[in-house]
Amino acid sequence: MSLRRIASAPLFLLAACGPSADPIDAGSDAPLALDAPEGSDAPVPPVDAGPQRVEVFTALGAGSEGIAIGHDAAGASRIFLALRDDRIVSVAPDGTVSDLATIDAPVGIAFREPGEIIACASADGASGLFSITLDGTVTMLTNESPDGLFGLTNFVAIAPDGSLVFTDSMANRVYRADADGTNVTQITDAVTYPNGLAFSPDGTRLYIASWSTTTLYVASFEGGSYGTPMPIVEGVGSVDGIVARGASELVLITSSTGGLVVDITMPTADPVTYFDRRAIAVPANAVFGDETFGEDELFVSALGAPSLFVVHPE
Repeated sequence: MSLRRIASAPLFLLAACGPSADPIDAGSDAPLALDAPEGSDAPVPPVDAGPQRVEVFTALGAGSEGIAIGHDAAGASRIFLALRDDRIVSVAPDGTVSDLATIDAPVGIAFREPGEIIACASADGASGLFSITLDGTVTMLTNESPDGLFGLTNFVAIAPDGSLVFTDSMANRVYRADADGTNVTQITDAVTYPNGLAFSPDGTRLYIASWSTTTLYVASFEGGSYGTPMPIVEGVGSVDGIVARGASELVLITSSTGGLVVDITMPTADPVTYFDRRAIAVPANAVFGDETFGEDELFVSALGAPSLFVVHPE
């Protein structure tokens, strides 16, 4: 989502935090409390009362947005995060946090083989796509489309053919580029404030979140070409991240509601809550673990808390 844009859009802040939410202290690890019934003097239990399905996995020192899973230079599993204090860090399975690189305003990130982070970030005030190698070397791939300079590159995904697909939220556009950042072309300008992206496990569909509306889109992908995005889920607002879980289920990470599960074969069915927003202050994006981190564990970045969270399976 990127809190940088909330400053110029107070209406979105209400959507992200809810009409009764208190200001978030991004420097606090204190658990968020549940809202008390109006007029009640009863003590309010913290959200971690009872079985802890949502826990802090490790402290980061700052809020985070982009998250990806991959490995370090030695091949050991790592979770990578883009932090609000301009750092890209890696997290080991034991929770150890290591700095990888410094880059201005990192937002969405993706990991690609043989070992590289692709980041939406800024340099000299220009938003673009950057390569970050596992030794911390930062290289700009592109900061311009045929339409001009990007407004806010926000999320990036690696397509099955190795090309890059990314959103320019401020321009209401989704783009693709070759793996090296060249040959940028527009996929669509029909999605309002496009944000999170995810490919289906079989690589034939691209899911696109519209953060400022309540519609989730899907575009076909075949032979390197994308079809026209079509609405696939309606009525879910503030979707920041998308995680594909199996052939038909998506976990939607929303900044207003929390984590929701939708079945794309049943688009009119109500979403199922995966975790409540009150358990994680302004959740941003998520990724499932691997064999080392646990394939059923969902790791969640948070703009409103300086921690990496884990949501255990039910």
